[in-house]
Amino acid sequence: MRLLPSSSRVVFGGMVALVAAVTTALAVLVPTLTHQAGDAGARSVVGARSGLEVGLDLALPASGDPAAQDALVRRAIEQVMPARVGLSIERTETTGLVDVGPGRAYLASIDGPALPLDAGRWPTGAAEAALGSTDAATLGVGVGDTLVVGGRAVQVAGLWSASRAATDRWFGVRAAFATGGGVGPVAVSAEVVDAVATTDALAREVHWTLQPDAAHLDLSSLQDVSAGWRSLPEALSAQGVDAAEIETAGALVPTAQIASARAAVLDAAAPVALATVVLASLAVTALFAALLVGSVAAERRIRWARGQPLTRIVAVEAGRALPAGVVGSLAGAAVVVALTSSFVDVPWIVAAVAAGAVTPAVLVAAFAVRDVRALGRAEGAVSPSWRWGAGVAASVLLLVAGFTTWRALTLGSTVADGRGGLEPDPVAVAAPAALLPAVVLVATAGPLVVTKRLRERRASAGGATRFLFGTGAARRPFALAATIAVVGVVVGQLGFAAMYQSTWDAAYRTALASAEGTAVRIVGDGDDLTPAVLERVSAVDGVAGVAPVWTSNASIAARSTSLVIASPAAVAALADPAIPDRDRLAEGARSDAAGPVLPTGTASLRVEVRATDATASPAAVVLADDWGRVLSVEIGPEGAFAVPPVADGPGGAWRLAAIEVEVETSEEFAASVGIDGVNADGSALELGTAVMPVDISGDAIDMRTTPGPAEVPIGREITRVRFVPVGSAASAVVSRAFAAAAGVDEGDTLPLALAPGAEARPVRVAAVVPLIPGAPRDSAVFVDAAAALSSRLRTATALPGADGAWLSAGSGTDAVAAVLPDGARLAGAAADDGYVVLSTVTTLLWAGAAGLGILALAGLAAIALVTRRARLAEAVSLRAIGVGAAVRRRLRVRESAAGVGAGAVVGVVASAATAAMLLPAVITGALPRTIEVHIVVEPVLLGGVIVAAVVLALGLAVGFAVRGDLVVEGDQR
Repeated sequence: MRLLPSSSRVVFGGMVALVAAVTTALAVLVPTLTHQAGDAGARSVVGARSGLEVGLDLALPASGDPAAQDALVRRAIEQVMPARVGLSIERTETTGLVDVGPGRAYLASIDGPALPLDAGRWPTGAAEAALGSTDAATLGVGVGDTLVVGGRAVQVAGLWSASRAATDRWFGVRAAFATGGGVGPVAVSAEVVDAVATTDALAREVHWTLQPDAAHLDLSSLQDVSAGWRSLPEALSAQGVDAAEIETAGALVPTAQIASARAAVLDAAAPVALATVVLASLAVTALFAALLVGSVAAERRIRWARGQPLTRIVAVEAGRALPAGVVGSLAGAAVVVALTSSFVDVPWIVAAVAAGAVTPAVLVAAFAVRDVRALGRAEGAVSPSWRWGAGVAASVLLLVAGFTTWRALTLGSTVADGRGGLEPDPVAVAAPAALLPAVVLVATAGPLVVTKRLRERRASAGGATRFLFGTGAARRPFALAATIAVVGVVVGQLGFAAMYQSTWDAAYRTALASAEGTAVRIVGDGDDLTPAVLERVSAVDGVAGVAPVWTSNASIAARSTSLVIASPAAVAALADPAIPDRDRLAEGARSDAAGPVLPTGTASLRVEVRATDATASPAAVVLADDWGRVLSVEIGPEGAFAVPPVADGPGGAWRLAAIEVEVETSEEFAASVGIDGVNADGSALELGTAVMPVDISGDAIDMRTTPGPAEVPIGREITRVRFVPVGSAASAVVSRAFAAAAGVDEGDTLPLALAPGAEARPVRVAAVVPLIPGAPRDSAVFVDAAAALSSRLRTATALPGADGAWLSAGSGTDAVAAVLPDGARLAGAAADDGYVVLSTVTTLLWAGAAGLGILALAGLAAIALVTRRARLAEAVSLRAIGVGAAVRRRLRVRESAAGVGAGAVVGVVASAATAAMLLPAVITGALPRTIEVHIVVEPVLLGGVIVAAVVLALGLAVGFAVRGDLVVEGDQR
């Protein structure tokens, strides 16, 4: 049945409404998802961190009028900080360092809410105190004990547990005393702080610690907090505070930059998801607009013949198209708003609805103007301007594709550094959206040329059916080219989305593994992961191993570099398998560890010392395992050192890293002390001839310039000597970025200090690997912890504490967190908070591809309707010459299959070309760190979406072809 003009307009108007609804829905959905993911990312970044990383601390010298000073500071904070954040402000008075029991500590007032406690209660008066459980263990005190604080006796009322609340409260105070040594804080009343400071003539400081509430944060407010913090010193200065007295701590600003960088990645993905959809929407809407204009062509000619002005004719026809656009746009926007329950940006939604509503009317008006003007020319000749317009549009698309692709490849990413951190590059972000349709446009010419050759061959090969199939493209070139382009774009977009997902997943795992190093790790606040802390961690049920890690920024070969010191054995066992060349790094970094290895099962050690004109006795031995964990064992009552079983020291057999000897002499220079022998369960161990004696009576001082036998002269000022075996030259593994910047290669040497204050010594480069796991920078150097241990034992009296540690993957994280000191937290790949946020990019691409698929189906329907009259006329002619219905059916099916199949091939080529050129650049900005991105294809996913798209397109194309061409009046079935 043929459609009447009125019913044709209804059908065409419905299709226009559908296209407007899909386009507007995507135009609203993509920014909505981007905005929501950016806000969720800001909350997750803050919620996953604590203390220094998400807090801000302001410190000023204590004023004689505490209330006035507090009011002034809070007034300045209110001026610069957004009110909607729910910012908590805690005030704390501090002083120190003072003698506290058997050690040294700093004091902090007990202002503010009570902290979660392990034991006891929160102190309530000047006679009580509280401290952290780990500090209490260091000082050897418990609840109810009396503690002498700067000459004042207070009773320990409570011990707080390791918690986020404690970390958030004290991070600024801990930072202020980080370089002074001692433990703390010991929480006492402000009265005690004032009294101790006055008695010992110590300076008093007041800290205001600010913590944003993650639940009330969004990306904008987090950025406002960062901006406010940067302007706070100026606001305080305006209130009369001396700028030289202002001290700040906290890393919320860098944390906010992480959230902003992730949001920039999302913003860069939005154009990729939307641009192709918008172009396809315009093309499909233009087809239906042409159909609408064609359905009233007779009416238009009558009006023109009656002398109606052009503006009136065009206004009437555009007005008929406007309701479809309005209804479709409003419906699309309403559905998205209802599903997302969020008005992200009302002006944007209004603009998207308005654009979707008026676009069909504008296109109808343009076609109507063209048609009326054609009527006014002699004999109704059609202007060739559309050919020029199409040529110009194609040329512009190719130029834009070339320029944006060049920009993206030059940057190596679609995001770049801006004023506020990473920002989407306005040119590079358009590259995928421009390149893919441009490749489709160029590739579409291929099937057209092939069909022309096929026509020539079929014409000479004989057979009416084969000839008609071969000449189909020549009879309807627009239908074939449009079908190929529509199918090619949607297949290309789906293929690009599928390859992005599989490639990004693999690249993100590798980048995350490289940035974090291992699945579960501890991040310390300075070198506070002491051997005692790590021993408590290793005793937690479920912890199969722990390896200390030291990470620092260093200048090596005149390059700013990350120096990572850890055990190669720990890297081999604990580092994520996704790290490139992990085993090569572990093998290349192994150095000759100094000190004898204890036989498996050793129960005790005995050390024999000799002294001349002095008395000496072994006091302690320092043991190290293959994972770098260090343990000090004091001498037992029977004169032997009890060696912990290997099961209690994961990482392999123990190695003797140092021997400490207590000495006493009245001689000024003539006395000496040495090690006569070491035996393990009666078996002698060789300490070696390269031993460095270190005076650890006070500060650690080397007692000679070069290693030698384990013997050294002593004087009356020396009371304790540490004998440290020294190994051969250490090996290092460097990252590819460092090797390129420093111009080094395997076999070269680098000057490297393996401990703070140690002399730089030559280190041989054993291997160059793509990256160093756990290093903050791409330019990094890795050194064996065993080689660094001897240097650290010679530069510090206490055993070296680490700033990080790697744990076995099966570790019980809750139990581990309970034994950590304040300021330390669990991290690692298992605690990653970026995947969910950044995976929204994949969702955006799939949403764009799905919308494009709907538009493609509508486009195929429009193509069929545009060519319907020509196919019907051809069907009548074929029937007249005796071609039956079955033959015509096969002919139309083959023609439809050829167009869709050619489009699928073009789409696959376009997606492969676009992915090969741009996918690494698009993905690079969406990773935790820069790595070399390799394209990964999941055949099931890629093949599945392409097959589904082709089947749907083929079914629609065949359905229209068969219905339009075979239902001919008088046809015999």
